[in-house]
Amino acid sequence: MTLDELKHYTVRVNNGSGCLFQPILDENNYTYILTAKHLFEDVKQDINGNNIPHVIQDGTNISIVRQVNVDGQWQKISIPFTLVRGKTYFPHKDADAAILKINYLSPQFDRIVSIDVPKINNGFYLNGFPNQFGGQVGEEYTTYSIREIEASGNYSQNAQLTNQVLNKEQIEGMSGGGITSVQEDHISIIGIQSRVKHPNWANGKICFVPMKYFAEIINYEEYTALLTKLYPPHVGKFDFLKDDAFTLKVDAWDENIISSTRIHLRNKALSVIQSDVTPIGIKELFKKRLLIDETEDHCLDTKNIWIAWLEFLTIMNIVKEDSLSIQQLSEVFDNIRFKYLDTNDWTDLIPNKLSKSDYLGLQTDSTIIVSTRMPPERPFIIPKGKIVDIARVYDKSGFRTNKGIDPFTSFNFVHLDYFKKKCIIDKMATYQNLSEQEFLTLLKKEYNELFN
Repeated sequence: MTLDELKHYTVRVNNGSGCLFQPILDENNYTYILTAKHLFEDVKQDINGNNIPHVIQDGTNISIVRQVNVDGQWQKISIPFTLVRGKTYFPHKDADAAILKINYLSPQFDRIVSIDVPKINNGFYLNGFPNQFGGQVGEEYTTYSIREIEASGNYSQNAQLTNQVLNKEQIEGMSGGGITSVQEDHISIIGIQSRVKHPNWANGKICFVPMKYFAEIINYEEYTALLTKLYPPHVGKFDFLKDDAFTLKVDAWDENIISSTRIHLRNKALSVIQSDVTPIGIKELFKKRLLIDETEDHCLDTKNIWIAWLEFLTIMNIVKEDSLSIQQLSEVFDNIRFKYLDTNDWTDLIPNKLSKSDYLGLQTDSTIIVSTRMPPERPFIIPKGKIVDIARVYDKSGFRTNKGIDPFTSFNFVHLDYFKKKCIIDKMATYQNLSEQEFLTLLKKEYNELFN
């Protein structure tokens, strides 16, 4: 992702800003705009200093504009929106947060992920349309880099911008803008800019509403049937990942050889897609146990982990000659555990992160299948006892296993890409002219020979 792509997610809302967010899709598809409540209901002072409630009434048309890049030129597109409480407008009861529900835009806004405020918060930006930037299309928007996240307040969090000379007038208009960071393949959002509370505040101080308060809006009893959770569509259904699974990258001259194998595997992946097993179901069942490093829960809504899960479940269905249900998945998890690490370098695993993970329920000789954000240069398999040769001295105090079990001497660790390379890509010529059933039978045999 780039800062220009981030710009597509930011919209001007009334006299402020907002951030587009595509939640899980249901039969009535829609898109959210996350923004600040005070843009619609506020308390203002009259000329005598008296507080006067200012509330936009139901039925009012609200100006919402997004910017798109067409052939290198930025253009404005209006988003129709009529404010109706409980239908299109959903405010928080206390926090300066509101969700606007608009007509579904397009699949292009599904690459934004809601996360908690991280302990290490480098690379975050405030995005929006400061009033002072009014002018030519494409030049009204800006990003301000955030130096650090500071202490929390009531329903809010303070932050310090890198530019310490910005004052209230230079930030006004950015209320409702996202606090985001740009990752390789997605945008992470931790909150929405609130008002600058103090007229005399300067030195780049801002205040934002963390994402947990937007989740609270969705959990209000009166709204639960009207809003879906702040998960991207691929967390709701594996169907959104079917074209991303089993890419099986090979050199161009091998494409004709591998293509039939890729088709067979994606056909088999339909047994997962059409089952009762979903990413959100797996996430709610296993929670942080899905991760090698449980502090990395920010990655639980990203595509990579669920592409890997779709591939893993497809392989399990082939091996077991069955379509696993969510209930059966719990049983499988006690024999073969699939874990993800949000890293490009699998050597981060050894030995510290592997030793701290949750292996409760696994017996001796169990297999841990590992996946990472990027495949390792050398896909690996580490038989039980081998890690002890790599790390002769290691801390056992953090082990979370059944009593008496040392994961380094009891479990086999295999990278998912090792199986894909060893049992699929390296044997693609063997599979080239096989029928689907012949291929599945042979792949099951390869799996059993590798793991038994």
